[in-house]
Amino acid sequence: MNVVETTGLAKDALHIYVGVGVYLLCLVALRPIIKSQGIRSFIALIVVTCIALLGEYLDNRDTIESLGLASLSRDQILASIRDLINTCMLPYVLFALNKWTTIFRPTNKSTSLTKRHKKTDY
Repeated sequence: MNVVETTGLAKDALHIYVGVGVYLLCLVALRPIIKSQGIRSFIALIVVTCIALLGEYLDNRDTIESLGLASLSRDQILASIRDLINTCMLPYVLFALNKWTTIFRPTNKSTSLTKRHKKTDY
C-alpha cells in the first residue's frame, strides 16, 4: 500500500505532517514524565530529527547497503536534504516561537475562584 496514493497528498506535504505529528505526539507523551516544557520540547525536537534521519536512511538503504554511502548520487542527496528540511522545519519553528516569544504563553494570570483574605477565613 502506497501512502502517497492512499492519502492523495504530495510526498513533501506528508513529510511536513509527519514532522509536526511526531513533535506534538512527543510533547503530549512526555508531559507526565518531564515537567519542564523547555526540556520536553527540546527532547521532542531530537526525536523528530532522529525519525527524519531514520526515514532518509530507509529511503536510501538499498544504495547504502550495496554500494556504500559514497555511492549516493547528487540527486539522491538533494532529495534527502529536501525531505529532512520538510520534516524538521516546522517543529524547529514551533520550538523557537515557544522559546523566544510569548505566543504560546497564557495572556491572563489564572486567579482563584475563592479568595481568602485572612488565614483564618475558611
